[in-house]
Amino acid sequence: MDYNNVVFIGYDEKKNPRYAAYRSTNDMKIMGDCLGSKKEYPFKIASGTDDKIHLFECAIDLLSYATLCKMYGIEWRGLNLVSLAGVYSARSKIEESKVPVALLSFLKAHPEIKQIHIHFDNDKAGRYATKALKTVMSDKYEVIDSPPLSGKDFNDFLCIKKGITKHKFCERNDVR
Repeated sequence: MDYNNVVFIGYDEKKNPRYAAYRSTNDMKIMGDCLGSKKEYPFKIASGTDDKIHLFECAIDLLSYATLCKMYGIEWRGLNLVSLAGVYSARSKIEESKVPVALLSFLKAHPEIKQIHIHFDNDKAGRYATKALKTVMSDKYEVIDSPPLSGKDFNDFLCIKKGITKHKFCERNDVR
């Protein structure tokens, strides 16, 4: 069997690779973190010059968002785009939820951040994770919920905008 995978690398402040996530590029659902990966160094495209962070569940959605920005004439290179490398798992008592280590690490390294834009999926897990982060982070940051307007995630939304997908998608209003 041929494998068609992509690997997303996260680097530390000295540009050393510290995190790697793999994902299949075909119809197979193969994805995960490479052995020894450190979640505090996620895949990101971050300039460090903006006072906002844009948070995504995965690298594919981050790249899709950057592509949408480019399509609409928005300069994405100056944005802080950070992937959590998977859905954030909130606690059942939402106020006891922990902040993902990738987000904590980025915020510690970038004290200029004032806003957190959450671009999680339009599914139950993504909506609940957004609610949890808004609950536990709103005392220090302005937290803005910015899911895709249609589709499950930003990759679906990009495909819809480009007219290259034939899947049925849940609409944003269907999952709230």
